[in-house]
Amino acid sequence: MRINCLVESARWAESRIVLSLEQSHHLARVLRVTEGQELTVFDGKGQVAIGTVDQLSKREVCLALCERWQAPKPVAELELIQALPKPDRWEWVLQKAVELGATAIRPVITQHTESRFSEKKVKRWHQIIQGAAEQCEVRWLPMLHPVQPLMEVLPRLNLYERSLIASLYPGAQALQEVELKGVQSVSLLIGPEGDFTQEEVDAAVDAGAQSVSFGPRILRTETAAIYGLSILSHGVM
Repeated sequence: MRINCLVESARWAESRIVLSLEQSHHLARVLRVTEGQELTVFDGKGQVAIGTVDQLSKREVCLALCERWQAPKPVAELELIQALPKPDRWEWVLQKAVELGATAIRPVITQHTESRFSEKKVKRWHQIIQGAAEQCEVRWLPMLHPVQPLMEVLPRLNLYERSLIASLYPGAQALQEVELKGVQSVSLLIGPEGDFTQEEVDAAVDAGAQSVSFGPRILRTETAAIYGLSILSHGVM
């Protein structure tokens, strides 16, 4: 089994890393690593190394670093702008967004958003992102932005070559038909259960977004995010 450990760059020494208490416990008691075993270490900013367990206890695992390299950045920026859904669905979106190549995740509050936001949840959100990155070997961690009202985010849309807003209203173009060849930055807006309001869609279009359809079926918000990211990651990466 190949084991990946995310360790912030500030904790990388010249040739040795002492893992956190939580990571050490997981490796020693759950994964049962042994001395001399090789692990892959990365910092979420492209730096990667092979580490060998050279000291092992229930409370502390130390790695001796050998081979190091820098993983290239993703070839395209892919930002998910998601109306904040219920907690269990949001955690699912975070995990799958990492797996599908999102480089940034921006939760927003819309007129139909029902989920209550708490700063206490943000730490867990980061943990979910980190765990997904370790699982699927994502070497560049996506940026998780603070929760903002949708209308405060819309002025950012012109920073991307393509900004797309999923919509159930008439006039939206099929997502599969959007030309993405050569595009290096895309933002995707996904609404809440009940969709964006017409006012919100119009405001996004005025800000530079293109209204897109995901087909004849009405998808749950978390399904829409996964579907949209799958199409876009295939098209631009």
